[in-house]
Amino acid sequence: MIKIAQDPLYQKINRAIGQSIVDFGMIESGDKILVAISGGKDSLCMLYFLQEFQRKAKITFDILAVNVDQKQPDFPIHVLPDLFKRWGVAYQIVEQDTFSVVKSKTLPGKSYCSLCSRLRRGILYDAARRFGCNKIALGHHRDDVLETFLMNLFFSGQLSAMPANYLIQAEDLHVIRPLFSVHEDWIEDFVQAQKWAIIPCNLCGSQENMKRQEMKALLEQLQEQHPRLRETAFGALQNIEPRFLFDKKLWKHDVPKA
Repeated sequence: MIKIAQDPLYQKINRAIGQSIVDFGMIESGDKILVAISGGKDSLCMLYFLQEFQRKAKITFDILAVNVDQKQPDFPIHVLPDLFKRWGVAYQIVEQDTFSVVKSKTLPGKSYCSLCSRLRRGILYDAARRFGCNKIALGHHRDDVLETFLMNLFFSGQLSAMPANYLIQAEDLHVIRPLFSVHEDWIEDFVQAQKWAIIPCNLCGSQENMKRQEMKALLEQLQEQHPRLRETAFGALQNIEPRFLFDKKLWKHDVPKA
């Protein structure tokens, strides 16, 4: 049997995460990082590789896995604590019934995700402060970044995506995204190979024809015609030319040289 560290897929994911951590200064010595765990493939993959980085890094930092139990019906409450104990990671389960709030506040036909995300993010901020963490790690991957960019472009009128590392508005916590340059299909293949128990979201997973699904389908359709499209689009987000755009806040009243 091939050792997991010798698996080419492990190496690709590990290399991408390590490079992102270095490039965007995500982790520093003395950090205590709240790792947000939903039970889905992305957050479990993030936790696994952050533990790998922790073991090999020349700096010392702490990890605290935190799951927000949102009281979704039939949520298997034993799965994550069992996994955390098996992996030897410190953890906390934060109970907050956001499921009922989101279901009652969301208008028919509208997405649950926006309100659910805002509520969960606020809970994570409070938890980080309560548990003495200075950073929060979220499990968004490269495809999430591209889908968010398209959603903002088409529906919000903004050229923005998901930053790899940013300071929240209260300026007391950093949010980092260690998976932000990792391909979603890498994560899917790796997690399936490990046979980890995955917990689906019964809230957003119950909705169809939402904007994010539309953007995912659009990217997949274009990718079939242009196999390197995602690579090029992701590269474009790291190669910005503000002088060729029209944001008046950046206008300096001089003529840009082409």
